[in-house]
Amino acid sequence: MNRSHLAACALIVTGIFIASNLYLMIPHVDYLSETYNVTKTTASLASSLFIFPYAIGLFCFGLLADRLPHRLILLTGILGLVCLTFVIGTVDNFGLFLLLRVLQGLLAACFAPTSFAYTFLHYDGKEQAFVIAIINTGFLFAGIFGQMYADAVFTWFNFSAIFYGCSLCYLLCWIGLASSLAKPRDASVTKPVPIRSIVSFFRFSPLQKLYVTAFFLLLTVIAFYGSLELYLSTHPSFLPYSLQTFRLIGLLGIIPSFFAGPLVEKWGARPLLVSMLLLMSVGFLLPSIAFHPWTLLLASIAMIASTSLTIPMVIMLIGFYGNRARATAISMYSFILLTGASAGSILATFIPVQGVIGAALIGFVFLAITIQGLKIHQSPLTIQS
Repeated sequence: MNRSHLAACALIVTGIFIASNLYLMIPHVDYLSETYNVTKTTASLASSLFIFPYAIGLFCFGLLADRLPHRLILLTGILGLVCLTFVIGTVDNFGLFLLLRVLQGLLAACFAPTSFAYTFLHYDGKEQAFVIAIINTGFLFAGIFGQMYADAVFTWFNFSAIFYGCSLCYLLCWIGLASSLAKPRDASVTKPVPIRSIVSFFRFSPLQKLYVTAFFLLLTVIAFYGSLELYLSTHPSFLPYSLQTFRLIGLLGIIPSFFAGPLVEKWGARPLLVSMLLLMSVGFLLPSIAFHPWTLLLASIAMIASTSLTIPMVIMLIGFYGNRARATAISMYSFILLTGASAGSILATFIPVQGVIGAALIGFVFLAITIQGLKIHQSPLTIQS
């Protein structure tokens, strides 16, 4: 295995452990509430005070990735995460615990925009598509893995061991990245993009369409699972298996992402994106006709299959249209994607699962039509210095 392949593996594994941090505290709200004698709402800040700084950090590190060597950002950020995550495991004050989670969220954000910028610079063609797709598949997988890891470590050891284990994993990831990432070259850092020019991203029609698509991707996933969980709380016998099993079976949908390279090479990013958006709609058509556990399961698999290819295609197109400002453009995408996920968790409490399914069915047909109008040969965005 050559060095570029080792770097790809290191990026993929690191992405899984970074994204898992978003979900580590979900199974432990009750524990935090009882241990620190706070309400469950206050205890849930252990997650939200990681997520919001993470979203802000995505934007900040996107700007840095257009100014500093990608290797430097990744190695410095991950090393900081190793130390900070270990310290969190030693804390027994809830206020300090929350403060360190804020800092952890900011540092964890170094990975996504920088790793994608690195991938655009060091990989081409179907290899580039494959690496981007698998990194994103790792992010999807982390939603299940993060909760299972945190629950298992807590059961076998204790709460602090969750963070000690993560710190060790980050250290191993740092070693893998340090030994495989390419050294900076002259072209790896372009002339900085003026911050005032970021507004031009939202005035450029292709990026507008891609950002709107990005906003609704994770919004739909989170709203679907969230509203279904609320539905099951009042209809506990509806599914013949647990919701966790339902989600795990849905992960079968990540399989197409392993063929992202050949698919992009054969069809191109835009046609593949349109096809995956339509697949999302077709998946939701089934439970909208017959609301049944098995149609919901098929919709879940189709949704994950669509998302596992839609997200990397959106990133590839944003990278193309963002031109020399691609790291900043992708950081804006990451921020918008996470904002959509946050909106999805809120909407899930107000919209029943049937409403989410109907809205997604119509919405993704509309998005597919919108993306079909993209002119793939249109000149990329030009930023004035």
